[in-house]
Amino acid sequence: MLSPIDPDQPAYGYRPADLAAPPAVSIVTPYYNTGPVFMDTIRSVLRQSLQQWEWLIVNDGSDDPDALRTLLPLRSADLRIRVLDQPNRGLPAARNAGVAASRAPLLFFLDSDDMLAPTALEQLAWTLDSRPDSAFAGGWTVAFGAERYLWLRGFDTRHAFPHDNTPAYASMVRRSALAQVGGYDESMRRGLEDYELWVRSAAAGIWGHDVREPLVWIRRKPAQDYTSYRWAFHDDVHAIASFRASLRRRYPRLFRDGPPAVGGGESLLTTHAVIPTALPFDNKLLPGGGRRVLVLVQTMSVGGADRWALDLAAGLTASGDRVSVCITLPGPHDWIDELRRITPDAFELASFLSPADYPRFLHYLIRSRQITHVLISYSLLSYQLLPYLRARCPDVAFVDYLHAEQEHRHGGFPRVALEHDGLLDLHVTTSQHLRSWMLERGGTAERIEVCTVGVDAERWSPDAQLRAATRAGLGVTLETPLVLFVGRLSAEKRPLVVVEALRRLRAEGLAFAAVIAGDGNDMREVRYEVRRGGLADAVRLEGAVPHARVRALMAAADLLILPSAREGIAVTLFEALAMEVVPVAADVGGQRELVTPDVGVLAPAGSEAEAYAAALRALIVDPERRRRMGAAGRRRVLVHFSAEAVLERMRQMLDQAAALNRGAPRPLVPLAAALPAASLAIEHFQLEQRLRRLPPVRLLLHLRHSALARLIVPLTRLLKARGYLERGLYVWWRELMWRLKRALGRPYNP
Repeated sequence: MLSPIDPDQPAYGYRPADLAAPPAVSIVTPYYNTGPVFMDTIRSVLRQSLQQWEWLIVNDGSDDPDALRTLLPLRSADLRIRVLDQPNRGLPAARNAGVAASRAPLLFFLDSDDMLAPTALEQLAWTLDSRPDSAFAGGWTVAFGAERYLWLRGFDTRHAFPHDNTPAYASMVRRSALAQVGGYDESMRRGLEDYELWVRSAAAGIWGHDVREPLVWIRRKPAQDYTSYRWAFHDDVHAIASFRASLRRRYPRLFRDGPPAVGGGESLLTTHAVIPTALPFDNKLLPGGGRRVLVLVQTMSVGGADRWALDLAAGLTASGDRVSVCITLPGPHDWIDELRRITPDAFELASFLSPADYPRFLHYLIRSRQITHVLISYSLLSYQLLPYLRARCPDVAFVDYLHAEQEHRHGGFPRVALEHDGLLDLHVTTSQHLRSWMLERGGTAERIEVCTVGVDAERWSPDAQLRAATRAGLGVTLETPLVLFVGRLSAEKRPLVVVEALRRLRAEGLAFAAVIAGDGNDMREVRYEVRRGGLADAVRLEGAVPHARVRALMAAADLLILPSAREGIAVTLFEALAMEVVPVAADVGGQRELVTPDVGVLAPAGSEAEAYAAALRALIVDPERRRRMGAAGRRRVLVHFSAEAVLERMRQMLDQAAALNRGAPRPLVPLAAALPAASLAIEHFQLEQRLRRLPPVRLLLHLRHSALARLIVPLTRLLKARGYLERGLYVWWRELMWRLKRALGRPYNP
């Protein structure tokens, strides 16, 4: 996790288009002899994605020359920044003074040595607009400096409050709520003034909620380094307990019942989604150069589609374009930190918005960043919201990127893309095979282009040192053939075929090692089959791994096995070939467009373990053939699939979509039709999410991917063979009960 001022923290380049725009948020910062570390706070505020703010810095009687010099440039540097001077009256009084001079309906309290994540203000302001029942909003806190930890508690930790001060002081507060409770108690100069405010607010029936992301960075300093405000509560271990006891006496009901609940929960029966359209603020930013691309993805986890989205974002950003990313499904998202190392303008919508606010937030983001292209990658909700987005943003080019058809789902996302063809300026497919599939089903040739996945052959290149180090960590010698599987452990990737193929090789006495990297619904069964097959000493299960670990495993590997039921062209195949790893994969989708006989082996679609075992066997016993094929694979990637060539092709596709939008625009979508479409889309989305959270449904989803689910087909065949299904479920149930009662020696009365 990068700090807001880390040199590796990417800078989007947020700049306000109008410095005189009314502030959406007033930041209030007490300042007392802070000095040079305040520069870190300044940088983190200036880098905020929400630029429609004002900043009230209350100089609370500072007398240190260095601290006063730090303030000098701020007195005239920015119209949005005001430095207020007052005699030293303590932190609560300084905050109240800042509030009195502020103008915005939302207030954010930030101390002068702390920092904010780049999207902190924007997410907190939007979450309060999305949750009108909530008066406060906080984020998770990262402590840095003398102590390092992640504080995952806050307003949502109601069971611990008020017995513990769980919310962070650095929170977004509605001005109206603060006025209702009278602001900060200015007598609390010894510290814990935020705790007292939260207790007083909760007792008045006012409470908040959390954005469950690390948004606030709080500096922890050694006691001897505190030159700013110093808290007596830090020095007296009994003071906090005494203060809490006094609060208990003043608010006995609060300590008994806890703070009020906000939100009230969602009724499964209340499904209609009312879509708000008014934007809480504009936050219009200067556009900068290059394209401005909004990428909409469903997840950001281990998988080829998400890997492609990451690589595209990195490539576009490196070439001077600006990239924003929205993730439409709830997390966890394994690669979110990696995404934020590429662009800070990344949003997990579920973490701070109600679903009904997704459409207008996307509209807001397009307006705020002056987006030129919206690119959809495997996000069903994004397709469903296309009518609303096209109605609101007709001049934006809309593109999708498609990896593979899914016949078991009537075509999957390519079918969805064809259904929304009239709302998209251009479809881009990962293979000629998929383009042909779409053309056969009514797609328009002029609107479907091919751009294969590429690979950074410089980063993904053989690395002898990394190979040796990774193998040493795995306990594998340099001479032992190493087989690798990377992907989700799900039925689509067929990891059980991998285990069975390895078991067959082991039964033949072949010496090898294997690593299975990934997680998913089939993990338990894979783990069980590894143990049952006597492979525990030869097969290592890594679980979900960061992409840097995938590269290390590729460097160590000799062979990659990928018996997928469905693929477009798997991203891992490009990476394997670039690192001279020989793939043994399924001949599905467009994979033969990449894997030719001289660089790898393709087994016919639907092949079982024996076919993969035979291919692996031939390569394991012939290291010279592996070497030749590995070298040929890298040459093929360098000539035909370099990241630079693919990125340039993708940029051409984006420009082509923009030209089509201008020269042959799709029919305009009236807002009167777009709103009902958005309402239905959100209704479907939130109903599905609520159903998935129900315990019985969660159990069924779990069982669907378990070993028990594989018994359903043979059990059904058995029942049919015995005639039970034809006789009806009721008859079968009566017979089952009769047999059970007879076995127990009890009479049966139907």
